[in-house]
Amino acid sequence: MEKERILIVDDEALILDMVASYVSHIGFEAMTAKNGKEALERLRNEPFTILISDIKMPEMDGFELMKTVRNEFPDIHMIAMTGHGVSYTFTDVVECGATDYVPKPFSLDEMRAKLNRVVRERGLLRDLKQKSMELEKANEDLKRLDNLKSIFVSSVSHELRTPLTVIKEFISLMLEGHAGTLTEDQREYLGIAHRNILRLTNLIDTLLDFSRIESGKGLQLKFEPARLMEVVEDASLTLAHVFEEKRVTLENRLDPDIPQVLIDRNRLVEVLINLINNGIKFTPTGGRITIDTKGLTEKRDYLKVVVSDTGIGIPPEDLPRVFDRFYQGQSTGISMGSGLGLAITKEIIEGHQGSIQAESRLGSGTSFVFTLPLLGVNNIFQLLIQPMLEEAEKDELFFSMIRVKFWDPKMKREMALSHDSWGSVKYALQKMVRSVDTIVPFPNSLIYIFSFIDEKLAREIGERIEVKLTQGGYVPKGTEVQFKTYSYPQEVGSKEEFLKGCRQLIKME
Repeated sequence: MEKERILIVDDEALILDMVASYVSHIGFEAMTAKNGKEALERLRNEPFTILISDIKMPEMDGFELMKTVRNEFPDIHMIAMTGHGVSYTFTDVVECGATDYVPKPFSLDEMRAKLNRVVRERGLLRDLKQKSMELEKANEDLKRLDNLKSIFVSSVSHELRTPLTVIKEFISLMLEGHAGTLTEDQREYLGIAHRNILRLTNLIDTLLDFSRIESGKGLQLKFEPARLMEVVEDASLTLAHVFEEKRVTLENRLDPDIPQVLIDRNRLVEVLINLINNGIKFTPTGGRITIDTKGLTEKRDYLKVVVSDTGIGIPPEDLPRVFDRFYQGQSTGISMGSGLGLAITKEIIEGHQGSIQAESRLGSGTSFVFTLPLLGVNNIFQLLIQPMLEEAEKDELFFSMIRVKFWDPKMKREMALSHDSWGSVKYALQKMVRSVDTIVPFPNSLIYIFSFIDEKLAREIGERIEVKLTQGGYVPKGTEVQFKTYSYPQEVGSKEEFLKGCRQLIKME
């Protein structure tokens, strides 16, 4: 493999010779320049892969040099050397195009670590470029095929829904007597057609849902604390017309004071719609769908939720396979549907690390029992911190947690905000962080933010939150907003140490 050619720039001869000696000792080819202008001349006439430059130099300082190099030689990686006691930050040098910086004085080991990281990054970029070139044609073909698939699905969906809507409306008008009096046979036949149109419409929607999940897009879950009662209300409003049409009632027995769950709200609405719709489908007119709870799991960290109906029930031989993809029970001669809705439901629940099962007796209705994670320390670790930490390790990213709390300086203790203040604080935070960041508020007292950022940026965000909430009037006058950050791998040496430290910072009030 060709040696890395490194250009070292410093106006102090002693430093120049020392760094060149370090670079040569590490095993790279070292060249030197006494100032920025000489460095540019060498760069324009000789090939180099890495530039190591001092910041403070006469005529052309390191910042100006690095900006020029970044424009003229975008593939060169740069390391800035900063003098002892100066106030330059990582952000300052990165804005000028540097990959990293090393403060003086530094040791051979420190320089080796910096260079090895830069060389490794260069290798990764080189490999990525090569793979990108190799895959470019294949990607273009895949994009073309994916585009054709998307056009096809969209076109078919549109083409199917439009005539189905027209047919459904005209059949409804006929059933209501707008086209004249119907015989019993006519009413029966039109009723069968109407039910099958509804079934076909639901099947189209389910196929689109299943396609998203199969492609991996559907299970990109974004967890947030939520009240189950509100999620059930969202689902029931969506199905209001179906309840009215079938004359089936929904009985919500949930206790409004149930602890909050940690869920992907949109996906849980989809789960409830699937289960309720399934119940409506097999429940006769005048029947009932019930939503209730069966307490907590053995470890008391998951809530058991039950969606029951008073329908025809599921035969014992069909129960083990109701969640199989495309499975249709045939034991009673009545179709169980496409099998996609329940398959989607199972994947979403398991994405929450929960479980779901069906309980039924033929002729006595069906109950679907599933578990949802409660908002608690263990579930925050299982569903948020550990997966994000693994992703950070895999992609060599930083990972930080920011804890925000509210302090009463007079009473010298943590304080809980009022309902109105709490709502304002959550709204303000959503505007201050990125959409990819995760915010987990514990009721009225503590807020945790999880993000792929380094220690410095985490502190900057914490400071902005402190100022914004205090000066913006989001918290009562006199309330102190305090924050603490914890970052990996900057503050700890191992993933295990980081998780242990996180547990000490996370608590429920």
